[in-house]
Order: sequence, then C-alpha cells, then structure tokens
Amino acid sequence: MNKESNDEIAFKEDDILPYEKWLAAFRNGSSSEILEGHEFLRQFHATGFYEAYDIVASFAEKSQVEILWFLEKRECGHPYVNSNYPELESLCTYCNGFFSYRDSIPCPYSQCSSIFCSKICLQDHIALKHK
Repeated sequence: MNKESNDEIAFKEDDILPYEKWLAAFRNGSSSEILEGHEFLRQFHATGFYEAYDIVASFAEKSQVEILWFLEKRECGHPYVNSNYPELESLCTYCNGFFSYRDSIPCPYSQCSSIFCSKICLQDHIALKHK
C-alpha cells in the first residue's frame, strides 16, 4: 500500500449535503378511482429544492395526482411542523424496493413492524422470519 491511498478521505465532509424533511400536498385527480378531489399530505427527505421537485413530480406522475405545494417542513409553521405524516414512498422490508405508502402491507405479527410492497414479499418474510 502506498502512502497516498492511506491519506484519502472516504467522504469529504464539505461535499455532503444534509437531508431536510419536506412536506408535499396533493389532490386526487379526476382520473383517480379514490375520492376525486381528496387532498392529502406526505413527508419525504431531500437535499435541496431541485431534488425535492424531482421526487414530488415523479410521485405525482406515477400516482396520477395533482401537486398543490411542497415546502421544507421547518418552513411550514404550525400545525405542520409538530405533526408526523405518512412517508411519500416507503421501503419494502423484504426486497428493499420503494413503493407508494398507500399500497403498504403490514406484517400481521403484532411484535413485527415490517411493511411490504406485495403479498409475495410478505409471504417470503413470514416464511423466513416467523416460521
């Protein structure tokens, strides 16, 4: 090993951007099967405005909902700052894939807090962890 490889920093602290919690408000569109015009809030993490915009726009396109607004949670004021909201997208405990929060399937075992994107992932989880 040469000296140069020992002196390299794994992460440059000045280049790491902190993640901020954001809130986004949506409205179900006319093509939605669920409560046309229904408004809902979701929270998510992003490093800045442009990343937040990409996340919100992608979610709105996939879910066919209308974006009402999105803002850093700390800038929202009362009562938004002190409340928790469902995540914009969740991470499947079994396959590590992202999916819409409203499509989540919780583990039926009360001591387990895992959530899944499909019944297949749930069945595989139960077979490996609970049986």
